Amino acid sequence: MRRVKKGTVKLTIAIALAASLLAGCGQKSGKDLQDDKVLSDNIIITETGEVIEKEPVTETESAEKDIQPTPTTQPEQEEATPQPASAHQTPAIDLTEPEQEQIITEEDQIEPAGNELQLVFLGDSIFDNSRDGSGVPYLTSVQCEADVYNLAIGGTSASIEYDEQGSYDKWTSRSLLGIVHAIRKEIPTDIFAGTRAKEILDNPNIDFSKTDYFIIEYGLNDFFRAVPLTNSDSDVDIRTYGGALRCAVSDLRDWAPDATIILCGPTYAQFFNGTWMVGDGNTLNSGYGTLADYAGTCNYVAREQQTLYFNAYQDLGVNNYTAEEYLEDGVHLTAFGRQEYANALAKIILNYEETKNN
Repeated sequence: MRRVKKGTVKLTIAIALAASLLAGCGQKSGKDLQDDKVLSDNIIITETGEVIEKEPVTETESAEKDIQPTPTTQPEQEEATPQPASAHQTPAIDLTEPEQEQIITEEDQIEPAGNELQLVFLGDSIFDNSRDGSGVPYLTSVQCEADVYNLAIGGTSASIEYDEQGSYDKWTSRSLLGIVHAIRKEIPTDIFAGTRAKEILDNPNIDFSKTDYFIIEYGLNDFFRAVPLTNSDSDVDIRTYGGALRCAVSDLRDWAPDATIILCGPTYAQFFNGTWMVGDGNTLNSGYGTLADYAGTCNYVAREQQTLYFNAYQDLGVNNYTAEEYLEDGVHLTAFGRQEYANALAKIILNYEETKNN
């Protein structure tokens, strides 16, 4: 058993670019982006979902920025209409990853075991946490009798950040696309130092081109960082959530043409200011949409790219009424929530395997 203690990491994004580099799948060219939305400059959203007011606001300003009350029923999720990306000229958002202990045991596979199916998970802390036999990837692999490699890294997003390099020779991002480029051996794995993902990526005994299922789960951190949903001028803008998903799907299909890809939307979440809930995934807007909008964009890309899709936001079973059972801190899943997530993924995979065999 190995214990890895994560220190507190504070990422401050203070981006006020008049012209930002716009990169697509494998592109190195730039394109100016225009600003069309700004975030409130007095809100801090932590990775655990805590929302803190930085400075007091006037009564008039407070009324203008008032968060709508939590609905008694969860509204039906609609596919998000793609919105244009902007220069991301927003005030700073302090994103703090809480200090926590991660326990890694032998259940967290790093060597091939000879099972018929090979599953590879890419995501954030929803997949990265609990590498002790109680995490979503391991629980899914047990039901599918599969080898499983968990390449998720907590705190990461699908999109690359605005201050990160988008060309292979200068690549600095640990995002979804960083993992995909490492799988394809287009970038060195040094940037993943200190993560379990690096150990798996560096293992010469693992052939990712023989993967049967790539399971991709991102969106929560894209929401926290106020990443644009998409760019109307370029649907493969890797600094947008939808563009990054499209590029990842394309690159993985090129690397492992026989693999099946499952896109998983972000899960429902609640956001707190101290002891009070100030909003949830249906009501709190990061500047480019609610968390439900990010889930809608993932659904949109899955249909467009003809991948399998797990609508975790709606179909997992977590909502305003069940949140206490499913969520530890408003964002991360409880043991029960992780088991339910794994049950849903295993059902998708086994049902699809049955249709293939018939």
